[in-house]
Amino acid sequence: MNDPARMLPLLLIGGGGALFVAMIGVFRFVKVWRRRRAARGEAEMMLSAVDGVIRGIRENESDLRDLYSRAERRASFLDRYHHSILESMATGVLACNRMGEITALNRAAEMILRIERGRGRGSRLGAVLGKGNLFETILEKLIRTGSVEERIELKLKDSTGEPTWIELRISPVKGSNGQVAGATFLLDDITDRKMMRRRIELKDRLAAMGEVSAGITHEFRNALHALNGFAKLIARRANGNSRIESLAEEILRENRHLERMLNDLLGFLKPEGLRTGRIEVEPFLESLITPFRESSPDRSIRFGLSIRGRLPTLKGDRAMLARALRNLVENAVNAVGKEGEVTVRVSAIRPRRGGATPRTRTYLVIAVEDSGPGIAPEARGKIFQPFYTTRSEGTGLGLPMVQKAVAAHGGCIEVDNTPAGGGRFTVILPAMEEEPTVRGEGSDAASTEPVPHL
Repeated sequence: MNDPARMLPLLLIGGGGALFVAMIGVFRFVKVWRRRRAARGEAEMMLSAVDGVIRGIRENESDLRDLYSRAERRASFLDRYHHSILESMATGVLACNRMGEITALNRAAEMILRIERGRGRGSRLGAVLGKGNLFETILEKLIRTGSVEERIELKLKDSTGEPTWIELRISPVKGSNGQVAGATFLLDDITDRKMMRRRIELKDRLAAMGEVSAGITHEFRNALHALNGFAKLIARRANGNSRIESLAEEILRENRHLERMLNDLLGFLKPEGLRTGRIEVEPFLESLITPFRESSPDRSIRFGLSIRGRLPTLKGDRAMLARALRNLVENAVNAVGKEGEVTVRVSAIRPRRGGATPRTRTYLVIAVEDSGPGIAPEARGKIFQPFYTTRSEGTGLGLPMVQKAVAAHGGCIEVDNTPAGGGRFTVILPAMEEEPTVRGEGSDAASTEPVPHL
């Protein structure tokens, strides 16, 4: 019994210690549990906040997609609307950036510049219109100086010599910093307007010459009659002196030459009435060229007739036009000399319908070319002036008579040299208002016209 009594205090002390340790453990457990519970609550709050944000984004995502879709549809609509406006314009529009890349090109510009459909936009000017073209030159000057001429008239020609007159208007495109960022070119076909202006100028010039020359011609004729009389009198009184007789004959010969010139001048100044009729172009030109072919039996001068595409029908004075074109062929023969080629090339300029500046008429283009030395630049401005000639036996009225005949039919005539260096006279005449009926040998030519050199 004594042993258990001694053990009781020890047991009480050990039990108290164990209870104390247990209480400390419980306290620590409760503290850790509370800390973890607080941390779990914060995490749950953060997760809840993130979840709310995600739910908000998801809720707004459909609204954002709808806004983007509407913005995309509006941009597409504006692009199509802009394209429709450009394509509806009769004025040609070509825009490019500072690097010379074409950013806008409508159908009218493609037709005027003869650019293949869809080939221009995004390409460089040089790749589409050729190196050193006028548009590149203008753009370079615009970038360098900041200004160029706002309006330019130019004549475009394709490889057949068919001309088109264009009015070109230039407007610089400037960025927010004020520097040139590109250029916009507006092109109008003014072929009808140009031809009308030339007809009016020619009629005014002929009228002025007629007023001045009528009285002078009358006085010259009286003087020539007197000279003829004196020359014949001298010949009769020469009494067999061969020297005097030959001089008198020389005076009479020169008088006859002067009288022929006066008659040509009176014919040139006299208004001519037209006896118009229907002219089928191909047989008409064949009938003009055939006599020249027959007059060169050894074929030292070769004559050719080249017809490109379908030809319209002319309404005009057959005899007057025949004289005019025959004169051009004769001039070409004289330019060629003893051996060479004379070619008559024929084509048509078709109408361009609709818009503010349409080309309303069909024109026949007749170009007479030769393989001679060509026409000097200084002669081109004077070649249609009366009495200007480079031939000793010429009167200088042949080409003015040709110009007058062409103008009487509402046309015009141009002079230049061929790429090979020979002379070329191009007659442009308005055709009858009907569908073309005559087809030439060249009707199988490609429909895509070559790009002109600007």
